[in-house]
Amino acid sequence: MSLFLSSFIFENKEYDQEFYQLDALIESYTLTLPGFIGMESVTDSVSGKTINNYYWRNREDMDKLMTEISHKKAKNQSQKWIKGYQVIVAEIQGAHNANLEHPLAEFTLPYRPSR
Repeated sequence: MSLFLSSFIFENKEYDQEFYQLDALIESYTLTLPGFIGMESVTDSVSGKTINNYYWRNREDMDKLMTEISHKKAKNQSQKWIKGYQVIVAEIQGAHNANLEHPLAEFTLPYRPSR
């Protein structure tokens, strides 16, 4: 089983009504994708950067979000709302959980160090 992570790290500016409308459309679309597992968001109190981690059952549905029209429109206008950003896409090599509420809590992927 392969799971994927797309991480969006950014510093925001002021949001406006258009941002919130696009954000709602993107979220609604994301929730329709069967490969979407869940997300978590953290804002660093020192740097002010926000880190949004999105978890996926498959690469195909993750790619569908990246090419969805509202997502592309938001990306094209991101300089209005975001100072700068970093995107990281990764295949998850291992995951385990010990009594923590988390989108991947039900997924156990034993990590096997390379030899």
